[in-house]
Amino acid sequence: MRLPGRRPSVLAILVAILIPAGAYLFFELGRYEAGYSMLDRQREVEALQREAASSQRTVEELKRQVAILETSRDIDRETYAQVESSLTELEAKLQAQEEELAFYRGIISPPDGVPGLRIQSLEVDSAGVEQRYVLRLVLMQAVVHNRAVRGVVTLRVAGTRDGTAMTLPLDQIAADETGEIEFGFRYFQGLERTIELPVGFEPVTVEVEVRPTEPRDDSLTRSFDWAAVSGEGNGV
Repeated sequence: MRLPGRRPSVLAILVAILIPAGAYLFFELGRYEAGYSMLDRQREVEALQREAASSQRTVEELKRQVAILETSRDIDRETYAQVESSLTELEAKLQAQEEELAFYRGIISPPDGVPGLRIQSLEVDSAGVEQRYVLRLVLMQAVVHNRAVRGVVTLRVAGTRDGTAMTLPLDQIAADETGEIEFGFRYFQGLERTIELPVGFEPVTVEVEVRPTEPRDDSLTRSFDWAAVSGEGNGV
């Protein structure tokens, strides 16, 4: 007959439980006496977590303010650019209106007080091809002359080529049409002609001649500085 196995006594079980528990209590007591507290440590951790969260909120708020400031700066720049563009457009419009007003004043009352046919202005613009230009001429007469005037205009371009002085009549440099330009108006008229200068030719002056045929009257002649009428003298 086999004897039953020995069962652990209650005392042995209690000893097995109490020895680890006592050791942990002595460990915690030692840390407490040394100034260490689990509760204080937990509180420190929680305080650091709150501080970190507060710092994070501060960083996010600062980022938001920076974004607002950058947006405001961009808006201010855009607004300034728009105002500056509008001001430039208004100044250009005002300049154009003043020039137009001066032009019509010249029709109503000539600045020199002398009525009759006159060469008002000449402009020269590049035609987009080397040595090719568009000449725009304005003729006018005062309102006191309510009769129509007719006639022809011709011109000559003086300059140099390879150091030699030359004068080129319109019939030699007209790009597509004849040398004379016909006109007929009562108060004013704009005329246009495209010219093509020889390669190497450097223009200096443009001499415009107006020959009225109806009513027949004396011819008018006016010389224009090429640099002034083409804008080359002021860097345009």
